[in-house]
Amino acid sequence: MLGLEVQATRLKIGFPAPEVLAATDPDPAREFAARMHETGLNVTLFDGKELAALPWPELVTSFDFSESGLSAHTGGADVTVAWDTPVTAVYWKPPPDFSSPQVPTGALRALSGPDLTEAIQFQAGVDLFYSEMGSVRRLSFVRGVTDFGGLDELGGGSPTEQLERMLAEIDRRFHRPAIDTRLENVRPRQRFAMGDDSFDMDMRKLFSYGTLLLRQALMAVSPELGNLTQYELGCRIAYVLNRPRQRP
Repeated sequence: MLGLEVQATRLKIGFPAPEVLAATDPDPAREFAARMHETGLNVTLFDGKELAALPWPELVTSFDFSESGLSAHTGGADVTVAWDTPVTAVYWKPPPDFSSPQVPTGALRALSGPDLTEAIQFQAGVDLFYSEMGSVRRLSFVRGVTDFGGLDELGGGSPTEQLERMLAEIDRRFHRPAIDTRLENVRPRQRFAMGDDSFDMDMRKLFSYGTLLLRQALMAVSPELGNLTQYELGCRIAYVLNRPRQRP
């Protein structure tokens, strides 16, 4: 267990973002999950390697709709996702009163991998996951970066309204979409940093993100997972949780 007391699980009930509650070997994990499930919590077991296997965001610069599917334009080759493709869309957005420095659009479009997730960690966006030739692909539509001109025929609106309309169109047009909005209006929290005097453990409020224990557990799976932003980790968990699997 990641420093979580059983009586503290009441805090989890009202917190929408998916959280890692425990990191251990399979047998103790199953026992822990069963106990949490008995309290009424929605608990799912998964192998941490599933998180590590997922791709980094692939930034969509613009897109449009056609009869055959969603055509996304990225920094690489363009791609069309057919409407009958099973997709998972994860919506992430800070609360309305949250503000942070913005990175210029041109600079963002030149980034990829961990650098991109760092630059957009306080933005809002929709990640579209789907399988392509046996591998998971992830298209990212980011507020203030992606050109949402493909929605012009549906009306204008603020950047946030455009994202919400994009999510609605994914839900309407794709035949089998899974929509996850648990990261909507979730305030990004501080990550643990060794030697950082500004780190306030009390602000964790017994949530696992940003703690040394979770960071160590993730790094034991893959070094790349050790310093993920909250939205990046949350999006990966949300995708994994939307796949059918055995309940405890």
